[in-house]
Amino acid sequence: MHNDSQALPPPGSAPSGRPEPTSSSDPLGAALPRGSRASLGRWLTAMVLAAVAVALLSSALLIENFARAHAERRAVESLRQVAVDFRDALDRGMAQQFKEVRVLAQLEPFRRFDDPEAMRRALDQVQIGFDHFAWLGVTDAQGRVVAAAGGLLDGVDVSRRPWWQGARKGAPFVGDVHSALLLEKLLPRQSEPWRFVDFAVPLLDGRGQLQGVFGVHLSWSWARQIKSELIDATMASHQADALVLGQGGAVILGPSDLEGKTVPIRPEEGVGLRHHEADGVEYFAVSVPSQGYGPYPGLGWTVLVRQPVALALEDYYQLRRQIVLSAVLLLAAAVPVSWWLARRMSRPLDELSRAIARRHHLGDDALPSVGGYREAAMLSNALQELSRRQAAQDRSLAELNASLEQRVVARTEELRDALLRQESSERRLRTITDNLPVLISYIDADQRVRFLNATFHGWMGMAPEQALGRTLSEVIGPVLHEQRADFLKGALAGVRQRFETRSEANGVARDLLAEYVPDVRPDGTVAGVYTLATDITAFKQVERELDRLSRVDPLTGLPNRRQFESRLSESLARTRRGGRTLGLMFLDLDHFKQVNDTLGHAAGDVVLKVFADRVRGVIRETDQLCRLAGDEFVLILENLAEPREATLVAQKVVEAVRVPLALSGTELRLSTSIGVACHDGGDESEVALLGRADDALYAAKDAGRDCWRSAD
Repeated sequence: MHNDSQALPPPGSAPSGRPEPTSSSDPLGAALPRGSRASLGRWLTAMVLAAVAVALLSSALLIENFARAHAERRAVESLRQVAVDFRDALDRGMAQQFKEVRVLAQLEPFRRFDDPEAMRRALDQVQIGFDHFAWLGVTDAQGRVVAAAGGLLDGVDVSRRPWWQGARKGAPFVGDVHSALLLEKLLPRQSEPWRFVDFAVPLLDGRGQLQGVFGVHLSWSWARQIKSELIDATMASHQADALVLGQGGAVILGPSDLEGKTVPIRPEEGVGLRHHEADGVEYFAVSVPSQGYGPYPGLGWTVLVRQPVALALEDYYQLRRQIVLSAVLLLAAAVPVSWWLARRMSRPLDELSRAIARRHHLGDDALPSVGGYREAAMLSNALQELSRRQAAQDRSLAELNASLEQRVVARTEELRDALLRQESSERRLRTITDNLPVLISYIDADQRVRFLNATFHGWMGMAPEQALGRTLSEVIGPVLHEQRADFLKGALAGVRQRFETRSEANGVARDLLAEYVPDVRPDGTVAGVYTLATDITAFKQVERELDRLSRVDPLTGLPNRRQFESRLSESLARTRRGGRTLGLMFLDLDHFKQVNDTLGHAAGDVVLKVFADRVRGVIRETDQLCRLAGDEFVLILENLAEPREATLVAQKVVEAVRVPLALSGTELRLSTSIGVACHDGGDESEVALLGRADDALYAAKDAGRDCWRSAD
């Protein structure tokens, strides 16, 4: 172990068994990783400044959010109070006008329809005292103006006007703001178009019958005067304005450039709307709906008071600037304090780092002891202990390196021998599998082909190397894959599968016996499936031929007794379902034994084949002719409309068989006897139906043969 009195080795040299350092300026000969070049003092300074910045930013944001919310709330509440005052003034004013109209309608002069002149004088006097009434008049029960102030519209029919229609129903009427249609040309001109609010009171006699209507057009300049006296002077200093919206949202009272236009907001009571803009200016807006007053029901108006956001939040913006300035000053003051604290905390670690940077290896020399705070002293002691242990490990490593190369060489030879043995084993297995007359493959859990023997090329016409790594569906096609999908799924679930299938590939159809053997891991999961497919085409062909011979008469090619029994059962079932008629015939070749005895069995076989051909020639393709044994035949007729159709077929068969047959120079006269039985879909069994047909056959023979008889 090195002691404090030993000198460091000269640059460029290293102790025995130690690696050369990559840079003389890097501690322990190792390059510093990216991002580690800054000193601890700088990191601490940055962290303290970051903490101060986060604290200042958080505090500033909290104060700023609170101040903004308070400023917005105060602005909205102020606007709301103005809107409520304006709304109440309008409602009370309209209620007062409504009350005045109702009182005037009760005056005696306005009920004397026999003296229109006296009524007109009274109207003129009322208009002098109520100058905001632009027009006053009385109509008769048919809607014609009897008398009006100033004689305006005398004799005019106003029965179609909404105010008259509303009053004729028997109750006082208040109409919404509208423009002047009839009075525009009669009234004096003014700077703005005339607009009115209509009042109408029905004039009833003692029996409650309508005598006429007392109507008043209140000039809308009255509302503009209220707005000017109550609102405009107060709101002007704040650059705010008040609007009155009709039921459809159109401005009925407000700046002249907005009247008649629809304000693009939905009025909601008591809610400050930040996103109400007009002419590029963002507003706070508060809307208050009218509620009526006393007997005046209200017209659904909405008072909307708005103020530019920039003006409403002016005090808040000034406070925010002061908060930002204060935060910047505090952050600037925190920079020197952070730097001083960071230097004081990092000084012990800087001493250790400089000591480590002067050596090429940790175990070269003893490290100095540093203090300052407890953690730095503990780190210094730990590094000194680590330096001592590092020197001991260096000696151990030097001894171990001496024997390591020999062990690596020995291990390399062992691995080479193992690889050679494995390659030899794989060649033997490949040779065995390539020469087996079966198709062997391995499919992994993702259904990808990982192994194929040479048989695959002969069967599929594709080199095994082209199929490896592809999915089974891509290799054999979706049709063949669908046939094997369920079995492959079962094998991948861990159950061995054995099944037969028929497939066509490379232009050859094969019957295959396939086995799927799961490749089960020690933990019970399935890694893949081994498949073995054996070509059993020859065996299946023999099996099918034997089955055919067992069901077909080899002489005539007709179905034999075994096949007849199954076909009769199927025909009866179809007849019961379809509700049609089935005909069953027993046919017997007359005197067939004499042909065999006189001409031989070869001639008898010819006669049987001719008989079968003649019967087939007169029946339908859907009718089924079977040979039971010897010269006994049976014919099944389906889908008959009535039993008579079966007897017609029997007659055709009798006539077709009668044609003479030239055989070995001898002309033979053939004939047949037929027994016919019909089934109409009832509960009759097969045995009963066969018995009736057999009885009918014997009846035909008793009748002299060469004829047919029906059991029905």
